[in-house]
Amino acid sequence: MSQISYKSKGVRTINPFPKETIPLNKLNWEVSMDRSTIRLISLEFLENKRYNSDNFLLGIYASDSSNDYLYSKPISEVKDFPIIFNIKKYDWEELSGSANFKVIILDKDQRKRIVAETTEIKLVPKADIQNLLEVRAKNLGKRIAELDITSTGPILSINKNFLTSKGKLSYKTIELIVQTDPVFLCSYFPNILNEIFSNAFLEQRKEQWAKDWIGFADELVPSIFRDFKVKQYENLLEIKKDSQFQNALNDLSDAWITVNKLDKNLFEKFKKSNP
Repeated sequence: MSQISYKSKGVRTINPFPKETIPLNKLNWEVSMDRSTIRLISLEFLENKRYNSDNFLLGIYASDSSNDYLYSKPISEVKDFPIIFNIKKYDWEELSGSANFKVIILDKDQRKRIVAETTEIKLVPKADIQNLLEVRAKNLGKRIAELDITSTGPILSINKNFLTSKGKLSYKTIELIVQTDPVFLCSYFPNILNEIFSNAFLEQRKEQWAKDWIGFADELVPSIFRDFKVKQYENLLEIKKDSQFQNALNDLSDAWITVNKLDKNLFEKFKKSNP
């Protein structure tokens, strides 16, 4: 019988016992585009007969900054894949902050102690895991998009419910604007990039996501931050006051616009409407 519970009831948060790591290449999974469903397609790790008994539970543990749930069922009852965990079924309608999940194995006889687990996996479609900027849907009132810098990296939220006096713009329409409209991308997106690169510069010694973004900056403009030292700045305000650093950020935005031919697309868009 499968179970759903809060972390505080289902998983011990203090675990002094060693845990076996479930390699990510020993499982196959998928997350739906709207992030509402986790599908565990296969788990080669279960070929380890040590856990194939009534004493062990197979679990999917998902969490964000406000919610956490554990779906579990006895391993002896796992006959077929996929195993599907529908998050929205349990009133988790909107993700908050950074969202992740783990596949875990629990020992029922040891107060549901975790005996094996994967590393945290981003709650995004598998094809998007390597993308630097996570995108998700959110209610944003009259705003098109909003940036949030989390402990695991930047998240760009896109309005999923843009209401006007003449009707509603669908999420697909707003998503299309964010992805392709040169006016939006040449005006709003440089501010997004400035915020991300500034945070990444300060966090690059501690956070992998920040190192990845600094690497992306070097691809756009080689050695762009060569003349700047992290210890020069105590916070973002000091970065914003540094005109040379701001010029470097402008160079990055210009390079990004040029590489993606957004300036050309903007010119052609208005040339067609105003020949």
